[in-house]
Amino acid sequence: MIQYYKQEQRDSFDMHKTRTVYRLHPIEHVSGEKFINMVAHRRGFSESVITGVLTDVANELVLLLGEGRTVTIPGIGTFSLGIRLKEERRQQLDEELEAAEGTTKKATEPNARNIELHHLNFRKDKDLFRKISIRFNQQELKRAGGKQGHRITIDDTTQNQRIEAAHQYLQKHHFMHVGDYAELTGLSYSSAQRELRELVQYQYSGITFEGRGSHRVYVLRKEGEN
Repeated sequence: MIQYYKQEQRDSFDMHKTRTVYRLHPIEHVSGEKFINMVAHRRGFSESVITGVLTDVANELVLLLGEGRTVTIPGIGTFSLGIRLKEERRQQLDEELEAAEGTTKKATEPNARNIELHHLNFRKDKDLFRKISIRFNQQELKRAGGKQGHRITIDDTTQNQRIEAAHQYLQKHHFMHVGDYAELTGLSYSSAQRELRELVQYQYSGITFEGRGSHRVYVLRKEGEN
């Protein structure tokens, strides 16, 4: 039997709304060792042979993906790499863009030295998904916790704690830069900058800003200020 539960979480596009998602309760985690044992049992190959093949496949993926290629494994899917600007250069670019607001100046275009590997993409094989779907539909599906089920709500506790920390900082220092907020909260510079820009749009945060471009600082919102 497969069980699922309902989860409510804050909408990333509107902080005052929530959205509902449904998630599966995993029955178990199948370790690599157990996976190899199961394949060996089903197919009649030795575990050492299966281990060797999987190791060779992994090593080949390292070589081919590391050269910037995309790789398709029949019946499984396609792997490719994702890149991004290095955090230091992204921070510098954000500062340049802020400084250029309202002027004719342009930010310096990033170059190859500013790029780093960020993530591994995987696009599933359509036939693999179709076969999994058939297998899934053959199982009994039940909501965890019976008729009422389990409702797990994700609130803004973590963000509220960051806002509270910012308030304490501003009560002592009167103004705050993005770098201060990043250091205070443990967020990356770009994440701290995005969150502050989001927070100033909502009066309940109690935070607003003064100045423009590289001179922008964040301050406590005055009572009655929109």
